[in-house]
Amino acid sequence: MRPTQTPPSQEPFMIMLTRLATTLAIIATAVLLGLALLPQSHSFPKIDQVANFTEPALQTNEPNPGIVECIITLDSGRKITGELVRENDMVVVLGINGIETTFQRKTVAKIVILPPVQKRYTQMRSAISDNDIDSRLALVEWLRARKAYDLAIKELESVLLISPSNPQAKLLHTWLTEYNKLGPAKKNSNNSIPPSHPSADSQNTRDTPNRLRRNQITPLTPEQINLMRVYEIDLRDPPKLRVPDKTLQTLMNRKPDAFSPNKEQRDAIFKLPEIEKLKILFTHKARDLYPQVAVVEDPQSMKSFRENVHAQRGWIISACATTRCHGGPDTGPFQLINSRTNSDATVYTNFLIIEQYTLPNGSPLIDYQAPQRSPLLQMGMVTKNALTPHPEIPTGFPGRGFRPIFRSTRDRKYRDAVEWIRSMYQPRPAYDFMDNNQPEPKPKPDSDEPHP
Repeated sequence: MRPTQTPPSQEPFMIMLTRLATTLAIIATAVLLGLALLPQSHSFPKIDQVANFTEPALQTNEPNPGIVECIITLDSGRKITGELVRENDMVVVLGINGIETTFQRKTVAKIVILPPVQKRYTQMRSAISDNDIDSRLALVEWLRARKAYDLAIKELESVLLISPSNPQAKLLHTWLTEYNKLGPAKKNSNNSIPPSHPSADSQNTRDTPNRLRRNQITPLTPEQINLMRVYEIDLRDPPKLRVPDKTLQTLMNRKPDAFSPNKEQRDAIFKLPEIEKLKILFTHKARDLYPQVAVVEDPQSMKSFRENVHAQRGWIISACATTRCHGGPDTGPFQLINSRTNSDATVYTNFLIIEQYTLPNGSPLIDYQAPQRSPLLQMGMVTKNALTPHPEIPTGFPGRGFRPIFRSTRDRKYRDAVEWIRSMYQPRPAYDFMDNNQPEPKPKPDSDEPHP
């Protein structure tokens, strides 16, 4: 027998109101939860609203958690991804490839804040095997582009435990450690956006001492420079060098079967021209003895870089490495030395930085297979003629702004730079101070000359 039910019309009026209020409260809660799960997008975000999208777990004193990244949609429908540097009722400023780019607020239809860098990193890292070194290094590059230097360094240290001689990991670890020492990298450690209107103190320093400060890149040592010269020697046009007798004697003792048993014939080797002695070392691939070779002047390829590209008649120092450009500490990961501009330390360190640097899409700055297409040269071209245009310099940025170096491919400096790239030894060597177990380079086609 079912219990007798009281018809709704017979319930007290107050009980009906109570049930109605409870139902409305449940519906309101569900609506709020549903809104909370929607993508974090908005047409006109305010600074405090954007900052609140940072997860509480990341609002700590942990250094360098990365940038606040977003996607803006313009009225034209074009979508642009970059670092949300600041925004107000007039402009939205994005950091794109290390360059602040300003968009008029009236042209921006929508801004979508992406999840914090650390959260996306954790998700991507969980999908990568510990032994997949290439993918982990790609993840480090992803972190570096988003200024999450501490996370990148931590990941590299883990990689180096598995592959301690990996040259890319070693070089990245050195560079990131140096970058992480710079003060500006830690200013916004709570992953929040700087205020649209800087304080009086910051306005006083932004365009003067802060922008005129040089970076703190550690230059190569004389021993490292000497080794780079050894690998770059063109045996057909060698620089001045000296191979010590003790170096040849070490090689003879190591490989007695490779040399004559006749002492007079062995002694004659010590009287050979220095370049012939070097050929003997190259022939036997005695790489551990290369540092003992003293190269007292630039090989021809590096001489061309020094004179026609870097400083004297060149453009790297005068156009790229100024303190208001890539010679300062506030220009992102690509930084060059601009002190003692013609010293061996500056010339060779800047060359190595340029050669090892890759763009966000993975392309190197120097294309040795097609030198004329190298981004290093194309970014110096007049924008309308460039295959890879230089990133846009934001309005109001200190200094003269971007000034093209080359008007066309017929420009003398452009042609000199192409010839310099072609003169570099191929295939490119992996220097011993970067990797003690580098593979042996293949000899040049149609060449019987020995080479390291």
